[in-house]
Amino acid sequence: MKKNRIVLISPEKIKIKKVKVIKRTIFYDPRGFLVETFDSAKEKSKSIYSYNSVTRPGQARDKDQYHFHKHQKDRFTIVRGTMWILLLDMRKNSSTYGRLEVVEAKGADLKIKVKKTVPVYTITIPEGVYHGIMAPGPGEAELVNHPTKEYNPQDEGRISFKEIKVKSLNNAIFSWDLVKKK
Repeated sequence: MKKNRIVLISPEKIKIKKVKVIKRTIFYDPRGFLVETFDSAKEKSKSIYSYNSVTRPGQARDKDQYHFHKHQKDRFTIVRGTMWILLLDMRKNSSTYGRLEVVEAKGADLKIKVKKTVPVYTITIPEGVYHGIMAPGPGEAELVNHPTKEYNPQDEGRISFKEIKVKSLNNAIFSWDLVKKK
């Protein structure tokens, strides 16, 4: 067993300061499902635009690097499947500076064909919190994002995992291989 394993947490257990979690609901019935991904009554910033992405099982976006923004907040809702969301607080003035968390977020399961409701979460990632996503499988994972600013390539950055030693990992380097289920 590898040293420095990272145990997944649920969205409700996120401790990184200013990462916001909004509980939403997936509504199932025999036809499929419906989930709200944005509600202006619950969000402090308006929605500027939105996009949808699907990640294949076992794949990570930016698999060996962190993604970050200087001026934009991302608002991720996993609408289908399971996704791991990597969060690393790199804001020097934050009380959780250096804290790393990997969140397991679940969306709809198309095998459910009865009328029922299930919780789902929108996670707002503030500026300066490095992040990444991975679909652990077995199926695809679908994410909807309602960022607070329009896409601007000058606002986003990427930095290799190898360039940042993580204090909570005993100054080791993050890798998706370190993540395990409870």
